[in-house]
Amino acid sequence: MKHLPLLATLALLAFPTFLQAQVDSPLEGQMKILARGMRQLAQQVADPAKQQENILLLEALKKAVTDSKTLEPRKTASIPADKRENFLSDYRQELDELSVAFDQVEEAVKAGQYDKAKSLLANVNSIKKEGHGKFKVD
Repeated sequence: MKHLPLLATLALLAFPTFLQAQVDSPLEGQMKILARGMRQLAQQVADPAKQQENILLLEALKKAVTDSKTLEPRKTASIPADKRENFLSDYRQELDELSVAFDQVEEAVKAGQYDKAKSLLANVNSIKKEGHGKFKVD
């Protein structure tokens, strides 16, 4: 029973609602998982009582990043064919940077360095902002 709220949270992160699945592309679904997880992590990353929950949350976020690498942003369709491969390579590289940033946050959480973990989230947010600027259709 102790882990019921954690399981409910992970279920919400992992499974978009039926309606969202019809409207969103698969990549948008992964990005929603990341957005929800980041909001939750920002609120609780400095709480030592939530260490295990944060580690599981970070693992779910890293999985969403990995799953996103196999998908293409909608913007890809507007990129000229001769530049598309470079665009996708840059997109995947940006996701690799995001994954490394999540690894750093996870290491800090596991080490009990909660203030450091909180400050490392700023790096995650800057990667997000940069990536959305390059790869997201307005």
